[in-house]
Amino acid sequence: ERGEKRLVAYVVAGERRPVPTTSEWRHHLQRKLPDYMIPSVFVLLEAMPLTPNGKVDRKALPAPGEQRPRLAAAFVAPRTAAEEALAEIWREVLGVERVGVDDNFFDLGGHSLLATQLVSRVEKTFQVKLSLRRLFETPNIAELAQLVTENAGQQKAAYSPPKITPRRNAGQSLDELLTSLNHLPEHEAKRILEERSSR
Repeated sequence: ERGEKRLVAYVVAGERRPVPTTSEWRHHLQRKLPDYMIPSVFVLLEAMPLTPNGKVDRKALPAPGEQRPRLAAAFVAPRTAAEEALAEIWREVLGVERVGVDDNFFDLGGHSLLATQLVSRVEKTFQVKLSLRRLFETPNIAELAQLVTENAGQQKAAYSPPKITPRRNAGQSLDELLTSLNHLPEHEAKRILEERSSR
């Protein structure tokens, strides 16, 4: 799908109840398999489709679709603007129609390649630097939203706008003034313009 290959697990739970969640299946397989062999998606079936010869009919297996998988975490909708923006990025990158703020990126089908795309999109949207390692450490939207919000605040606080020294010559041209104000934050430029107009 979308030009990408994914490892998909088709599971028949049989008589086992309750049926394990995607999170539980992933956790179980992580103890037995290397990361690259962990399926990104688990599809629950009542029974495997079979050929007339009794073998699994791979062509008849359904596509995973865009449904949110059964996870250990209950669905919690985004509560802030940052969480909503991140949820939209996750939906587009993962191809999932619904993402909760406590959902684990990797339980939703994420892998290292998609994680790289996600980090790039988050950096572009929030104008913050985010390492791939931080995503692995904070793989859900709630924690990631807090991280990018704090980073954005720190970068804003660290920004020191250049001082504009008013010229003694009252004939400073409008072009020169606008050029000086062009790289300042909007609120700072507005303050300087108001001071100038009140003279």
